[in-house]
Formats: sequence, structure tokens, C-alpha cells
Amino acid sequence: MIKDLLLHGWKAQVRAPYWQRSLAVNILFGLLVAYMMLNLLVLGFFLDVILEEAMPDADPYSTVSGALLYVFLADLIFRFFLQSFPMMDVYPYLLLPVRKEHLFHYLLLKSVFNVFNLLPFLFFVPFAGKVVFPELGASAGWAWLMAIIGLTLFNNYAAFYLKRQFNVRPLAVFLALGLIFLLGAADWQGLINASEVFRAAIEAVVYSPYLAALPFILASGVYLALYRAMHYYTYLDAFSSRGEAAGTTHDFAFLKRLGSVGAYMQLELRQIWRNKRPRIQLLMSVILLFYPLLGLDYLEEGRYGFMLFFWVLSIGFPMVNYGQYLFAWESPYFDFLMARNVSLREFIEAKYYLLAGFNGIVAAPCLLYGLIDPLFLFVVPAVALFNAGVNVYFVLYIATYNSRRIDPTKGDYLNWEGVGASQFLMIIPFFLLPIFFYHLFSFFGGMYAGLGSLAAAGLLGIVSRRFVLALIFRQFATRKHVLASNFKKK
Repeated sequence: MIKDLLLHGWKAQVRAPYWQRSLAVNILFGLLVAYMMLNLLVLGFFLDVILEEAMPDADPYSTVSGALLYVFLADLIFRFFLQSFPMMDVYPYLLLPVRKEHLFHYLLLKSVFNVFNLLPFLFFVPFAGKVVFPELGASAGWAWLMAIIGLTLFNNYAAFYLKRQFNVRPLAVFLALGLIFLLGAADWQGLINASEVFRAAIEAVVYSPYLAALPFILASGVYLALYRAMHYYTYLDAFSSRGEAAGTTHDFAFLKRLGSVGAYMQLELRQIWRNKRPRIQLLMSVILLFYPLLGLDYLEEGRYGFMLFFWVLSIGFPMVNYGQYLFAWESPYFDFLMARNVSLREFIEAKYYLLAGFNGIVAAPCLLYGLIDPLFLFVVPAVALFNAGVNVYFVLYIATYNSRRIDPTKGDYLNWEGVGASQFLMIIPFFLLPIFFYHLFSFFGGMYAGLGSLAAAGLLGIVSRRFVLALIFRQFATRKHVLASNFKKK
């Protein structure tokens, strides 16, 4: 039975609508995928050369083994946000005389065949063939590779398990992801030696190859836990009591105090919470909170202009990531909105406050970077003000040109709905304009003059928001019929 289900899944893939696109698009997409895979192969093959040039006194094998902890922690987090579980594939079989056990095992086995599980092979197999096997021998080399495979499978099922639990216990999952971040950050700062412990565990597997079974045992344990969760939550009434509690918790009723604008914000936040793609796109912002850590070297060198890019991306990512589809999120019911007695001015104003709110929510925890360097207490408010007073208008304006329909209930993994040229047009001013402002004024008055210009431009934009929003409203009024026409389901 599982064999027949896998055959059905293969037929569904080769008969999927995206294979019916134009030949040129399929060829271009295939070349892009082949290019990315080739890059990973080349990087894995020359990784020892790169490490020897960067760290001449270090052994490439030991360095890679010690870095595996960061690799698999980052892999788990990216899988949680980007990897989608093919649960919808079994719904047509639920009313047929097919045992649910077979359906669950089919889904779990099918999840192994995805690109996230292929990428480690493309990267680590060339490195193992060039470094690990010649240095340690065949048995130790195969044990090292088996450990990599077992940890990849563990991450595969662990990410799916966390995603399934997120629908039931979102707070617990967020705490688990936070602990993963803290583990990596504490090890990076030298507070703990988790990477050394992980490297010692890999060394133990290499010198005792039978220990390579441990990652597979861990993966099997998560497999069984995910199987039990699927067995329980497949029934529609399994979420009934929890769903009612979630409805009251995430009602966002406090926004009604803001009048019609607050009501529109409340509706949009409900839409975000109840639909997979916008929720995932905003949750990805959590990863970018740690992005400024990569620019600390520029801070030590006094290159504050380069450091500014990391802050603009970290604080402004939810605004630009969600805002690029700002009106397309409502595409399934856009006609309904336009046919109702809706104040378009208040509708646009609600969008503005929502994006500015995302900007403020992300900027608040970023102030904790002031514990690393007090300079960040000036940088973070300056960037946040510039985003809320200048960049937000670019997002609102350019979003009116994104007239591609989106189904927000679908996942974000390999989902190209709504993607167009407007996204790339939005990125250019969003990132380059604050850097231009900073360099222009810092050239004459120094670093604080550059930061002050960002804050002053942002405050000016916030004060004059009614005038600027009126211009965006007129732009939206000229585009709303185009949007309504293109958002219709073809």
C-alpha cells in the first residue's frame, strides 16, 4: 500500500500545474537550481583549501566537525520556517478504505525526499571524499558520513514535529526555538563549550563506528513522536477545544478602541494569524534579530556605514517582507472589500500603522544590543524612526503595483505566488536610501550627524504622515481596479 501511495505522489508531482508553465521558465528555473547545487558541490570540494587559507594552524577536519553544531542548529531553524509538511496529500484518502497507519508512514517516508535533505549530501560528500576518507580511513569515513545522514534525518522529523506542535502549543515552540538561539549564542560568546562537546561526540563516532547508529535512533524517536501526533490530530474535532481558546486569545479586541483604523488592523492581524504564508513570513523575522551579530567586525574596525546595513535589514525585514504583498494578502476577498462601505483612507492608514507597529516591535528587543556596545542605543532608534517615517511610504507605494494573486493559506516553501518585479524595486530604496543619508551627513559632521539625519528624516515623515498618506491613497485609488481585476481567480 505504501508503495502505491508513493507512486501516486510521484504522478502528482510530474502532473503538477507548474510543469505546464512555459518551456523558457522551466529551463530558467532548472538552470538556477543546477547552479545552486553546483555551487554547493564546489564549496564542499574546496572547503579544506578555504579553511587552510583562513586558519593555517587548524585542521580542516576538526574545524568542520566542531562547526557541525552550528550547521545543524541553523538547519533546524530554517527547516521550521521554510519546510512544509505534505499533510494535504493524504486528505483525499481519508474517506477511502485505506488504513491511516499506511497514510502516516507514507507521509513520513515521503518527507525524506526533499531538497533540504539533499543539500547536506552535496556539501559534505565531496569534503568527506577529499579529506575525511584519506585522513581517517574507510570505516571512520563511512561512520562520519552516517552520522551526518542520521543528524539530517533527525532535523527533518524534528522540524516537522515542532511545526505540528506550533499549531497546538505556539508558546512552547517559541521557547524551544529561543533556547536553540541561546545555546548557539552562548557557545559563540564562549560562555559554554557546546561545540567542543559536539565535536567530541563526532570524534567518538569516528573511532567507534557502531555509535553512528545513535543519530538514527534519535531520528527514529522523533519519527515515532511525530507519528503519534499525526494519529491524534488528523481528526477534525481534535482542535475544537483548543481552537476555541485560541480564538479568544488572538482576537486583538484592544484595537477596536482605535476606531475604524483599529478594526481594519484587527482584521489584518487575524488574517496573519489564521493563514500559513503571512504567519511564516513574519516569524522568519525572529532569525534576523540576530543578524547584526555578523556585523560586529565592522564595528570594531570603525566602519559604521557598513554596520548600518545589518540594522536596516534586521529592523526593517518584517516591514518589507510582509509589505511587499501588502494588498495581495487580501486578494481572495479583495472584491468584497471594494464592494463594501469601506473608507479607503482609513484602510490605507491601518496598513501604515500596522507596518510601523511591526517596525517598533522588532526595534524594542534590538535595544538589548546596547549591552554589547552603547552606540547601538543611538543606532537602533535612528534606523527605526527612518523606517517608520520614510521607508514605510516606499513599501506602501510600491505594494500598489504588486497585482499578482496570492493564496495566503499555502506555505512559503517554493511558493512563487505574488513574486514579481515590484519586490526588487522595493528593495533598492529601502536599503540604499538610509545608507545614502548616513554617508551624506556623516561626511560633513561625523557619525552622530549621520545618525541624527536618519532620525530627523524619520520624525519629519511621521509628522507629515497625513499629507504623504493622502498621496498614497490617490495612487491606490487609481490602481484599485487593476488590483481587483488581477486578484480574481482565473
